[in-house]
Amino acid sequence: MNRRGFLGGAAGTVAAAATCGPGQPAPPAVEFVGPEPERGHHLREGTWREGPVHETIHTDVAIVGAGVAGSAAAWRLRRAGLADVHLFELEDDVGGTARGGELPRSRHPLGAHYLPTPPPGCPALERLLADLGIILGRDRHGRPEYAPSAIAAAPLERHFGRGRWYEGLYPAAGETADEAAQWTRWHDHLRHLDGRRGSDGRPLFAIPVSRSSAELRHLDAVSFADYLDDLGFTSARLRWAVDYACRDDYGCTLAQTSAFAGLHHFLARGLEETRGGFLLTWPEGNARLVRGMLDRAGLGDRLHRGAAVVAVDPAAGELLVHRPGDGRRLRVHARAILWAAPRFVLTRLLAADPLAPGALTYAPWLVASVEVRTAPRGLGARLAWDNVPLAGPSLGYVVATHGEPADARRPGAVLTYYEPLCGDGPAELAVQRRRLLSADLSRWSDHVVAALSAMHPGIAGEITSVSITRWGHAMIRPVPGLLFGPALARARAPIDRVRPCAADVAGLPLFEEAFYQGSSAALAALVDLGRAAPDALADELL
Repeated sequence: MNRRGFLGGAAGTVAAAATCGPGQPAPPAVEFVGPEPERGHHLREGTWREGPVHETIHTDVAIVGAGVAGSAAAWRLRRAGLADVHLFELEDDVGGTARGGELPRSRHPLGAHYLPTPPPGCPALERLLADLGIILGRDRHGRPEYAPSAIAAAPLERHFGRGRWYEGLYPAAGETADEAAQWTRWHDHLRHLDGRRGSDGRPLFAIPVSRSSAELRHLDAVSFADYLDDLGFTSARLRWAVDYACRDDYGCTLAQTSAFAGLHHFLARGLEETRGGFLLTWPEGNARLVRGMLDRAGLGDRLHRGAAVVAVDPAAGELLVHRPGDGRRLRVHARAILWAAPRFVLTRLLAADPLAPGALTYAPWLVASVEVRTAPRGLGARLAWDNVPLAGPSLGYVVATHGEPADARRPGAVLTYYEPLCGDGPAELAVQRRRLLSADLSRWSDHVVAALSAMHPGIAGEITSVSITRWGHAMIRPVPGLLFGPALARARAPIDRVRPCAADVAGLPLFEEAFYQGSSAALAALVDLGRAAPDALADELL
């Protein structure tokens, strides 16, 4: 969507220009960017299903969705030498929630913006990073060496409270002795679990999550809030820090996140103090990784952008595709279909689905990239890559331009603001989603500027543009009972020739999970086509 305007429309532009005196800065340009809600609504209502077919395509593998999972599947198929692959993406740009955008000052993320370096046991992900030139080689101990330009620069994190900035994300200033003791005891608890394996020999918390030991899976049935209650962690400071982690990774509060998913956040990659890893990031966020995978997939004109899959016949391996841009319709016959789009969309297209409608819930998100003439500062800790307020619903902002060397010829910065719209259940999430999609441009622009102004008084006068992205179904919510329950098992089970493989059928909205879902689905398709041995699936994860 590219609806550029000023202060919400032409009338706002005229009014603002009339009050803008000589020498005063022009009002900021504001726009909606990212996914077009109208396309999703057409799919929901079925308005594109009828009409003549203009072209028929026969292919070995059809992939639906060019987000992380679909791009990983295309990359993996190409590595195996399979070229007869078509990929269909609803939007005009690729990436899904890992899309990127560009403002005059810099590229910026529209969604996912970083990837932690993989822990041991993720060889397929390391192969990808090596293929993309992010892993440059190995040190004498066999550990990956990463391109310095991809490593997030220090300082990484700071938080804002009581009118000033503090280093890190734990609000230690003014804590009582009991609060400090609880924070220490929490870290001791995590250290006790860190790196442990269950009686089945598997890590307690692994990436991908399906490799986790069965020993603590029962914790998926309880909320993270109840888990902390049972352990006597009552400190509001501790609970804020842990709640922030859940909202940041999952778009869920403590009470909405399963205890297993919450612990997985802290332990699946190893504790920060022991794993010795880095955060990998780029100005445009994880869009860099998606575009790298698609470049190496070499699809050419077999990558169909702006192509809505409006009907699916799993038994026949058939898709009906409508292109909103020119109105053309395609019929696609595929020996295997990899469904890398959200699973709830597939439910709407199937005549009968073993997954009940609403079995999976998704968090809506507001993301905004804001270009400023002068990089923000603030009292206390200096500007970090990630800047988080203690108060309010937002997660703060990351600085897309953070890793740049100082250059007086390129002043200013691009700040990307994140806010999950958390809801307790399907009905409340639907209300939040309607609020997100129905509010006009000026309302959301004002909302973002007000949130930034609360952290940086006076920043409104420094803003030159605001790009608003609305994600109605941004990420799967790992609520209690989801990860190892029957609904998720049904969600990822193949349906004849259709194999669901987006991150949502893993249960955790992480790049790594999406990558392994897509890569594993590609290998399963190769096995089905007789192009790989059945044990290749196990080898991929060893």
